[in-house]
Amino acid sequence: MTRRRWRITVLAALATLGAVYPITSLFVETTWVPQAVFVIALVAGLGLVGRGLTRSRVLVVLAQVLVTGYVILARWTGETFVLLVPTPATLEAANSLALQALETINRYSAPAPLNDGITFCLVVAVALVAIAVDAMAATWRSPAAAGLPLLTAYLITAANGEAALALRFFLVPVGLWLVMLHTTARAQFGRWGTASAAGHSEIDEAAHDRDALRSFTAGALKLGAAGVVIALLVPAVVPHFPPRYLTEGLGRSGDGGGEGSVGFNDTLDLSRSLNNQDQSPVLTYTTTAFTRAPLRVLATSYYSRGEWSVVGATGARPESPTPLPPQDKRRDYVITVSDNTLAAPRIAAPYPVVAVAMEGTPWTIDPVTRDVRVGRAVSSYRVTYADLAPTPPQLREAGSPDSPDITEDDLNVPERSRDLVQRWSDEVTRGKDNALDKAIAIQNHLRDTSRYTYSLDLGEQLRDSEGRPLEPIQSFYQTRRGYCVQFATAMIMMARAQGIPARMAIGFLPGQLSDEHYVVRASDAHAWPELYFQGYGWLRFEPTPGARAGTPPPYAVVGSDSGATGGGREVSESASRSASNTVPTTSTQATAAPVQQQRGLLDTIGAAFTVRNLLILVAVLVGLLAAFAMPITAWLLRLRRRRAAVTQQQLIEAEWDDLTSHLGDLGIDAPEGVTLRQLRERYVTDGHLDEENATAMRRVTATLEKSRYDRPERTTPQEAVRLHDDIRSIRRQVGRTRAWQARARSFFWPAVGVSFWRSLPERLLARRR
Repeated sequence: MTRRRWRITVLAALATLGAVYPITSLFVETTWVPQAVFVIALVAGLGLVGRGLTRSRVLVVLAQVLVTGYVILARWTGETFVLLVPTPATLEAANSLALQALETINRYSAPAPLNDGITFCLVVAVALVAIAVDAMAATWRSPAAAGLPLLTAYLITAANGEAALALRFFLVPVGLWLVMLHTTARAQFGRWGTASAAGHSEIDEAAHDRDALRSFTAGALKLGAAGVVIALLVPAVVPHFPPRYLTEGLGRSGDGGGEGSVGFNDTLDLSRSLNNQDQSPVLTYTTTAFTRAPLRVLATSYYSRGEWSVVGATGARPESPTPLPPQDKRRDYVITVSDNTLAAPRIAAPYPVVAVAMEGTPWTIDPVTRDVRVGRAVSSYRVTYADLAPTPPQLREAGSPDSPDITEDDLNVPERSRDLVQRWSDEVTRGKDNALDKAIAIQNHLRDTSRYTYSLDLGEQLRDSEGRPLEPIQSFYQTRRGYCVQFATAMIMMARAQGIPARMAIGFLPGQLSDEHYVVRASDAHAWPELYFQGYGWLRFEPTPGARAGTPPPYAVVGSDSGATGGGREVSESASRSASNTVPTTSTQATAAPVQQQRGLLDTIGAAFTVRNLLILVAVLVGLLAAFAMPITAWLLRLRRRRAAVTQQQLIEAEWDDLTSHLGDLGIDAPEGVTLRQLRERYVTDGHLDEENATAMRRVTATLEKSRYDRPERTTPQEAVRLHDDIRSIRRQVGRTRAWQARARSFFWPAVGVSFWRSLPERLLARRR
């Protein structure tokens, strides 16, 4: 093996690392980098060994692919191997990791969270790039071709980041690539060598070769420098084109860094939709109303297999929209939209739309949903909309729903979850005898933050006893966590179970005021239910709690008898109002103020230590001590038991008792009469442990069994330390799956501390006896 072959191999590995390192800007964490470095080093080492053993280039590359692939699979899916051999389950595990990565990419914009699926796919991608670069640069000795996989790795980041990459991310791989070119070219140039001829001395030949090599090197450096300068200058003068996103996921810009449009698909997947944190503006608008309503984009009644879809509606459809309520039951306002980036055929507007004004653009209104569709994207438009806000008494007196707007889908509940939804809705609406009170009860039940948690992280997908994924409504009923889509779907299905027509509306929250305009961003995407009331049509409700949710309209608030939400200037009213009688008068006359006497530091400190302030301080300290009495007691008891442990077995038993007590505080009790392994499976299942922590739980129970039933000297301190670390990881994982109320209760009211204080009188009495 020549020295230059070693040099090319090392340069190829460094260039690969330099090309893939910018991917760190796409994700929140960088824990995948050490694993990528290991894979790159493994590929380089396999290449060096293979090229030293055989001259077959194909065999060298094949060995790199097989060995690297085996190592990666063993690292991520090794538990599926049988006698160190991959099985069909290995492919299923790898496919699950890939699907997890795809879901993350589709769900989040950069920087996205890092999980096992993303890390697995990144390591696989790095391995492929490393093999391609090493094969081209060192095995086939064509470093120029190695620039293609390096460029591919670089473009993955450049096309999916929020902003332009830093210059160093470009210069490092390019510089290493140029060094590879130069090194290989020098080696090939040196082999040309001029032949010795009569009449020429060897000194002259050597000098000639050195001069030619220096000339070649200088020309190569000039050409490479010119290429780099051109690559840097061309983007500065060429217009920026929208990037091609990675499965429409990570490429969404965060702060309007790139131009493009925002669109809604025709399907809404409950497991991952409408949780985008993108801050790119979608549109700006002004309105004549003082109160702002959500901007609806579309509505749909068709739900199947966890997805809302605008296709598939059944039943006859009217040819034209049903007339709106008369003027005495509504107020009309105008919204003027500009800088709209919503993709055709959708536009956003408050519901229901009365009239639309947009020059030169054809538009239609859906006869059932009143969604406005446009023939092409429009940057500005004006919409007149109606504010429908009847009083609760009027809605309570509304008759049974009977309208062409109501389809079969508006009352359909999935068969798989029908019984659950019926029991759920009956429990929530117990004692209510009309549609409005039932709807308000459902809404208030879902907005109760003591029962439900607003979160963009849905956690792992739950499965039934047969291993099938739960229907999203069933999963939401069990986890009690989700975002607007889950809450809106739950209310729709519970309302349908009570005979109230309901459908899903999708659009945007009203946005935030900025320079006399309201700005709506992509992160304002929202979903809410619409319920039908005879005489008033489809009315909005708001079951989603949390900051990223709208405010319930007045008719959806218990005890509210207000009329229209409006306020503001109606379309028919004059825009000019005299404000002379509303302008407050101000006085500019100066008034004399007494000069305050300066107080010294000692006076200030002395004034602070009054009897009243001391009593307040003592009361605060006593309150804090009382609030943290149980946690401190539990901590001291655990510390005392660990220090009292003489053997490793006693220490392990103390750690295990601490874990079972903590899990019991979080709501996972240990039933009596179960074996250790049955208890372990209960903790893994009810604690929703991921694969890593499930393995840690198995290690913990195995160590505990060994300490109980094996010879004492065979339990090592290292095992006790590992058990302690595993228990800490398990406690953190289980805590993340519990509601905040359960976590707070487990902290402030641990069973160990409570039991100590409750048994204190008995222990004191026993000691006195």
